[in-house]
Amino acid sequence: MIELLLQTLCDLPPATPADGAYLFGQTTDNQISVFRAGLDLIQHQQTKQLLIADSVPRSGYPGFAAWYRALMDLGLKPDKISGVSTHSFPILHTLTEATALVRHAKATKMLVVFVVAAPFHQLRAFMTTISVALQEFPELRVYNRTGQPLPWSETVRHSQGTLECRRRELIHSELERIERYQAKGDLASTEQILAYLSRRDA
Repeated sequence: MIELLLQTLCDLPPATPADGAYLFGQTTDNQISVFRAGLDLIQHQQTKQLLIADSVPRSGYPGFAAWYRALMDLGLKPDKISGVSTHSFPILHTLTEATALVRHAKATKMLVVFVVAAPFHQLRAFMTTISVALQEFPELRVYNRTGQPLPWSETVRHSQGTLECRRRELIHSELERIERYQAKGDLASTEQILAYLSRRDA
């Protein structure tokens, strides 16, 4: 797991701009982390567009309209923002967002995407997206871009807005979820994900 964590956090970008960079839904407490990382990808021409969940406010996510306005206020042009349909899912969480992203990529013929999440959530978001891709669209090349770090001792809301604790405490809950979801089969094994990354970079 340490090997995968280091590869994830230090992932090299693709040689050419990605087709899109998906910003995993965050509460308002953490959304600036993914906004800033996404804007940096656009400014350095590492992605063609930012992808965000096309949803009304729910599950702790402020909604497409709120994020669209916030990204515009930060200087992003309208043609650089696209929605990913999540309407078929009753709630938003990491697995449903990853599934929506992979299906959107397949339907729109995207071949290269970035995954962007808050740092404490990044490993699970990346692993979940790869897990779905392995099942539904193995040709998809998924790259990691960690959201901008925010103060680790600050108390914030996470996990559909129902969990409130310091950001550094969220690291432990995320690692526990990875272990639990791998045991359930919702996440690919660490070895499968490392093998995927080796094939992606071959």
